[in-house]
Amino acid sequence: MEWVSNLNKAIGYIEEHLRGEVDYNEICKICACSLPKLQQMFSMTCGVPISEYVRNRRMTIAAYELIKTDVKIIDLALMLGYDSPESFTRAYQMFHGVPPTATRKTKVYEEYHRASIQIQTYGGKFKMGTKTIMRIETERIIIRKFRADDWKDLQEIAISKENSPFAGDDHAWPTDENTIKGICKHFAKEHQFWAVEAKELKKVVCFINFNGIDENQNLDIGHVMNSAYCGKDYEYDALKALYNYAFLELGALSIVALWPLAYEEKVAPLYKLGMKGIDKDGGTFVVTREEWITNPAE
Repeated sequence: MEWVSNLNKAIGYIEEHLRGEVDYNEICKICACSLPKLQQMFSMTCGVPISEYVRNRRMTIAAYELIKTDVKIIDLALMLGYDSPESFTRAYQMFHGVPPTATRKTKVYEEYHRASIQIQTYGGKFKMGTKTIMRIETERIIIRKFRADDWKDLQEIAISKENSPFAGDDHAWPTDENTIKGICKHFAKEHQFWAVEAKELKKVVCFINFNGIDENQNLDIGHVMNSAYCGKDYEYDALKALYNYAFLELGALSIVALWPLAYEEKVAPLYKLGMKGIDKDGGTFVVTREEWITNPAE
């Protein structure tokens, strides 16, 4: 597959430029694609955004330099593209758990290895990974497991859902405190339920459920949003990240969402994600893996 070869060449380019400027336009030329498509392909195959991959690899290089050389922190920061030693130190400590001076003294650090992309085939199907994720973080949101103390936020979501004019199109949700607390504890133990936390609000604003994947590798994903925060793209950002995860790690060939066409607030992010209605009433929305790769969401 040519795109796999090109991505491996792009990774080679990144490795050669970790101690200097990584030109994303040059990477796009190597992969013969636009920047949005590059970002989509890289995230799907490597499991992290390309910018995060570059940052993690640079943090590994930083540890090597600290241990093997006498480089000054300010020079190391500038070499790795940071504006100041303070911003570099913050990023370093976030990745390694200790400041640069501690690594230099103890020689203890975290390592993020260079990626190598390979496609494995099993019985006529291919997959690119099998890892289970527990947390995804973007600029605005954190997708994570539910915690017991999320129950108040979950209760708000439940009340919002039951007050919707389209509540009858889904199973009824309980809204009383004791039941919600029990449900929240149950969600925390399962791998199909996801809490979407808005960073700026420091609260869970959306619930996402991987309802199941059938024998044809079609995955049904449902979500319930606190209507007080609709239109702010929190659910769009979360679904985009989880669609990447579903296509990459779960081997889904298509993703399905079921919502009434008239429920405009609910279907708006689905349209934005490139999903299309496939039945007469437009209540079934689908996007395939091929469509997701070739026409990446913005």
